[in-house]
Amino acid sequence: MVRKLTYIAVAILAFVALAAAYAPYVNFELSPYLSHHAIIDPATPPLEKGRMVTDYFSVEDLGQNTFAIGEPRYYQQNYAYLILGEKRAFLFDSGSGTRDISPVVKSLTSLPVTVMVSHLHFDHLGGIGPFSHVAMIDLPQTRADVHDGLFTPGRYEYSGLADKKVRPSFPVAEWLKPGDKIDLGGRVLTVLNTPGHTPSSASIYDPAAKRLFTGDYIYPTTLYAFSPGTSMSAYHATAERLIATIPADTILWTAHCCRKDGGILAPWLAMKDLREMDAQLVKVKAGEVPYKGFYPRVYPVNDQMTLATGFPWNNP
Repeated sequence: MVRKLTYIAVAILAFVALAAAYAPYVNFELSPYLSHHAIIDPATPPLEKGRMVTDYFSVEDLGQNTFAIGEPRYYQQNYAYLILGEKRAFLFDSGSGTRDISPVVKSLTSLPVTVMVSHLHFDHLGGIGPFSHVAMIDLPQTRADVHDGLFTPGRYEYSGLADKKVRPSFPVAEWLKPGDKIDLGGRVLTVLNTPGHTPSSASIYDPAAKRLFTGDYIYPTTLYAFSPGTSMSAYHATAERLIATIPADTILWTAHCCRKDGGILAPWLAMKDLREMDAQLVKVKAGEVPYKGFYPRVYPVNDQMTLATGFPWNNP
């Protein structure tokens, strides 16, 4: 009897150790059972800025031929950005795919549209289907997702299990390396690789407008830094590079609403927020900041953000 109990105890300890070691993946695989939410809010959202252009999508004119296209009724309140030049239009993120974003894009421009996603998670890549000219950041890990001429994100890259999302497959028309310029005609954007949230995360810099479109690298509310592929050291290295190279008066246009001091509007942060996030990352790594919760561990950053991480060994 004692021997049997010992075996059971050892088995339980081994299971707990494995679960802790692979917590981001265990959390992901259990997400359909742990996460219960309505995909679409039935209520009409009270926008602080912009206008509803359908019963689902909102549009906010940011000036300088740039539009934020929001999904304020979607539970993650995603925002994509349409940037217009004289000859081409550039859509950064394709929406969640809960509804088709392409008619909204067509209502805003007749220019040929290039679509590029900030990263491969389902709430940013899910709406890619209607678009014929897709650009992708050119990295070894994104190239490895091409098979028989079609790009298909990996299971954990897409992470759509909780919402029962099927991974899309599509051709990539244009590969853009970090540092490449996107000439829209009278307007030039720069592609940046900004790993942290995911290894292949991209941001778009618009130097003339002093805007940095960051996707999920940084945004108001809670930063998810505990998912498969997230890296705290990559977050820090990216922040240090951006702080050193991007002007201090640049506005960061991010992918998830909302700011804590405002209503529903295109979410933005300042370079000051990036510096404060980076300073907190250093303190978190040194064990100098108290946290709440068991998994994920939630740390304060500033009045706009908190940081949710895994165990120290999960997202190094």
